[in-house]
Amino acid sequence: MTLTRPSRIMRRRPARSRAALVMVAGCVTALALSGCSQQKLGAAVVMDGRAVITVDELQQSAQDHLAVVPETDPGDAQLAILQRRIVSELIDQVARDNGVRVRDARVAAERDDLLTSVKGRRELVRRLAASDQPIVLAPEDIDRWVKDRLLFNAVATRFAGGPLNSSDPAAQEAVVRVQNELQQASADMHIEVNPRYGSWDPRSGITPLVSGGLSKTEAELRSGGS
Repeated sequence: MTLTRPSRIMRRRPARSRAALVMVAGCVTALALSGCSQQKLGAAVVMDGRAVITVDELQQSAQDHLAVVPETDPGDAQLAILQRRIVSELIDQVARDNGVRVRDARVAAERDDLLTSVKGRRELVRRLAASDQPIVLAPEDIDRWVKDRLLFNAVATRFAGGPLNSSDPAAQEAVVRVQNELQQASADMHIEVNPRYGSWDPRSGITPLVSGGLSKTEAELRSGGS
């Protein structure tokens, strides 16, 4: 499975790493949440027994995105944000496994530099949504998006043994190695996607239901109604 490419707005990103963060592969199965704890009952996804994001939080993030990019399909927004949250957890796991961390101050500095160049969070959200490979973010998710890229590149840099250069075969191999580690993490972690959002596919990420599933209509999601 392919991973989401960092936007061209981000600087100093290797070409192969632009293909690195859409989705992750792994032998995981979407399981029904019936009979689970109260925490799981309200979860959009549970990983290793922990609710990563609740349905209410996911719907709120989708509403926040729609407030900036109203032409986005509400259901697609929820699915894209949910998948991104899963990928973020996998990136965290791979970074921990390899002893890599990124300080909050570095994330903040990178974020501030980026937001200054595009004149704010809302404009960045618009540009990412309009990019060749659209990226769906709520304005409040930008920090996590920046951290994901920094962590991914930090792990790849460690594997490459030096700075990443898109023309360097060693850098390209390092990016592939990070992708493989993400795949292994998704196989090792117990991932349960709430069946209302579909199922987790090892090749394409979340496969939405053909019909039903998402309980809120487009009008309800856009208005914030329940």
